[in-house]
Amino acid sequence: MPEAVVAGKQVHYQDTIQPAGRTILFLHGAGGTHHSWRDQWAGLKGTARLVIPDLPGHGGSPGPPRTSIGEYAAWLREFVREAGLGRFVLAGHSMGGAIALQAALDRIGGLEALVLVATGAKLKVSPVITDGIGMRFREFARELAEMMMAGASAPYLKEDVSKDILSTRPETFLSDFRACDGFDVRERLGEIRLPTLVVAGGEDRLTPLRYAEFLATRIPGAVLKILPGAGHMVALENASEVNDVLSAFVHSLGG
Repeated sequence: MPEAVVAGKQVHYQDTIQPAGRTILFLHGAGGTHHSWRDQWAGLKGTARLVIPDLPGHGGSPGPPRTSIGEYAAWLREFVREAGLGRFVLAGHSMGGAIALQAALDRIGGLEALVLVATGAKLKVSPVITDGIGMRFREFARELAEMMMAGASAPYLKEDVSKDILSTRPETFLSDFRACDGFDVRERLGEIRLPTLVVAGGEDRLTPLRYAEFLATRIPGAVLKILPGAGHMVALENASEVNDVLSAFVHSLGG
């Protein structure tokens, strides 16, 4: 396991280590861990060097979660330096996509392209979700998994996502959701001058398709890929398609 220390805390992360042309750094969403990208870890080896950290306060990374997207982006800057990543493509899911957007606006060194998955320039969180997490977490986990996935998604996958939810402390979810609620860069998207791929599930109920369409129309040159029949967990629900799209995008960046 590679090692990096940020703000005095060890960071738990996966790293294929072997150079493979490009590096893709993946960021999970609110309350998630590196496990959210498990199908990309398995399916994209050889396409690029893959790096997937647990954000602070998540999974195996100790310490408190950050309280704003800006703080997560500042943490990311230090992680990139400590992990010695050089140039990299930044792929973020949901809250991870918000961090990726903030990182681009903050001009984090080495960032050469963005992949924004099931995310938006403003992330409003429904009180139904925050109340469910705060008041009846264990019972609500299965309901949240249902919200995060398309109706036709495999039952075993919904069960797997429910277990992932229950592996995170409810306080971490609530902190992340507050960070998401405070995020809004809609008026700044035109400042981003990086190759950008926007990936959306056609049945995403948490970050609806209009969020992705807004990103794609406001970020100069952005490309939008919609995967019908997928929900918010599109990288798990349509893993092979997401891997193909991501691989093609990285290849399109050239040498």
